[in-house]
Amino acid sequence: MEFDRFGATSLPGSKKETKSLIKLLELIIQGDFIWSYGGYEEKIPIPEIMNHIAAEYEFIGFTGDRHIPTDFLSLLLNMHDYNHQNGTHRELFEIESVYIKEFEIESVYIKEFIDEGLHSHAYLSQPRKQPNFRDILNNPAQLALPKVLEAHLENFFPFMGIMHGDNNLLSLKECHFYIPESKNISRIFVLMYMKAHSPIAHIIKGNLLKLIDIVVEQDAKILSKIYPNTPQGIKMNNEVGMDWVRRNYKNFPAVSEPNLSR
Repeated sequence: MEFDRFGATSLPGSKKETKSLIKLLELIIQGDFIWSYGGYEEKIPIPEIMNHIAAEYEFIGFTGDRHIPTDFLSLLLNMHDYNHQNGTHRELFEIESVYIKEFEIESVYIKEFIDEGLHSHAYLSQPRKQPNFRDILNNPAQLALPKVLEAHLENFFPFMGIMHGDNNLLSLKECHFYIPESKNISRIFVLMYMKAHSPIAHIIKGNLLKLIDIVVEQDAKILSKIYPNTPQGIKMNNEVGMDWVRRNYKNFPAVSEPNLSR
């Protein structure tokens, strides 16, 4: 069945016009991107960063598309929980624990968190084991991962997070999008862009897409089992991103004072 631009179709074997069967959405075109507020009132402007990324970087693919049985707040808390990769993605990224001080072990170091209301930046440092030859054969994307993962996470509340990565092989823009589909169903997908610094980058870009798909799958499993059913009993280090989410979720689109993330 085909629909015209007015949402109307024709009955099989008939050329008779019909009334629109679907609700038309107002579309906003920015460069190569088509956005929509889904028929709802505009609360925040659409950021232009995707236009800048698309103009400077090669689009390498769409990945990590999942419909997850979790509420939207739980999804956002997980994506801004800078502790969860120590457990959820520890084996995948070969994350290595280091002693920070006596009796305290931590494998993520937040170098800086910049809170700009509905926009924030987190700069993280994560030590990881050096992969052996077998690890690289099983996952060539390991070549793009340095000994210490230096991540710059740029967040646009409530719908987008971008991981800016840079090393000798490539510069990477990993753009995560978060969508509430119903009260207990959320969706995530990832658009990935690359600027190659070495011919090897073009060889491993397919593996990068597979790597991020595994990351999202691991997050989906955790979200469907742990986050909705386990109330938080203790306060841990590195929760500044979660504080930012809770504050903005409670007051969206306004930003409350004082700024609790600082």
